[in-house]
Amino acid sequence: MTEDRPDERPERSARDLPRDLLRRVTGEVTGRVVSAVDPDVILDEVDVDALLDRIDPNRLLDRVDPNALLDRVDPNALLDRVDVDRLLDQVDPNRLLDRVDVDRLLGRVDVDRLLQGVDLEALVRRSGVPEIVAESTNAIGQRGLDLLRRQLVALDVLIDQFTDRLLRRDFSTEPAGPVELVDEGLVRQETGGRRSVSGHYAGPVTRLAALAVDAGLVVASFTLGLAGIGVLARVFLGFSSEPDGFSPVALVALAIWAWIYSVTGHTVVGRTPGKGLVGIRVVRRDGGPLSARRAFWRTLFFPLSAVGGLGFLLALYHREHLALHDLLAGTTSVYDWGERAAELSGPLTAYLERRDL
Repeated sequence: MTEDRPDERPERSARDLPRDLLRRVTGEVTGRVVSAVDPDVILDEVDVDALLDRIDPNRLLDRVDPNALLDRVDPNALLDRVDVDRLLDQVDPNRLLDRVDVDRLLGRVDVDRLLQGVDLEALVRRSGVPEIVAESTNAIGQRGLDLLRRQLVALDVLIDQFTDRLLRRDFSTEPAGPVELVDEGLVRQETGGRRSVSGHYAGPVTRLAALAVDAGLVVASFTLGLAGIGVLARVFLGFSSEPDGFSPVALVALAIWAWIYSVTGHTVVGRTPGKGLVGIRVVRRDGGPLSARRAFWRTLFFPLSAVGGLGFLLALYHREHLALHDLLAGTTSVYDWGERAAELSGPLTAYLERRDL
């Protein structure tokens, strides 16, 4: 190992002394110059392009801390400066959709949670499906009912013509009537190429059909009521009986129920359910609405027409188709289909028009 010579260090320090002195002088001068010179003047003299050319972007980015940079970014201020319309104009929807994985997207959809927020009842109501179905069903029912009523009216008209020929009365191609309905104010006009019969006297076939429907409803409702009373008596009173048929008491009860059924229907709406089904209504002979008193007497006199059927046969002969109980009570039956016009079928209307020529 070679030992340092003690006289070399002082020689090296003496050589470095001028250099250190120059550095100190330069630093002092530079500091004074920098403090005295305006930075803007210096920056104006800087060639920015040349300076940027000498910058190594990779080394610059290596010294950037992304986390610290993002922490200093204000997202709200950044979004405020974004022009959304211009941004969307730059988006290609087709390329965007091409990059969407539909299966993966649907796989992440929670259907149960999605349906929990959906008001299905309100959605169905807003779709209008129930109203459409109800209107369609109602329209089909009305067309079927009107078709049945037209066939009954057609039979009434044909029987009227046959009776007029048989009795050698003045032949008329019009259905009997019409009665000017006081509470309606007018007789409805023909619609859709069919002749209107609203307010005309109801013929025998339609009235017979109404009587058959009402008789069935009276017996059915009475039987159900009797069975219900029997069940209640067996449950609450422990009384059980199995009648072999209608006893005299049951027949009297049936007659009372039929009387209540008829008086109530004619008083309230001028018709029973059977008459409403076939499209006829009972009014006073002057066309006014039926009162409770007339409904009472008409129902009370009804058995007189039923005796031997002679009272009903009178309706075939009478021009207004009045049965015996109608004559006694001062009532008559007319075609009335409610809000729609009572009308003949198209073929029968054409036939009657040809006979008028």
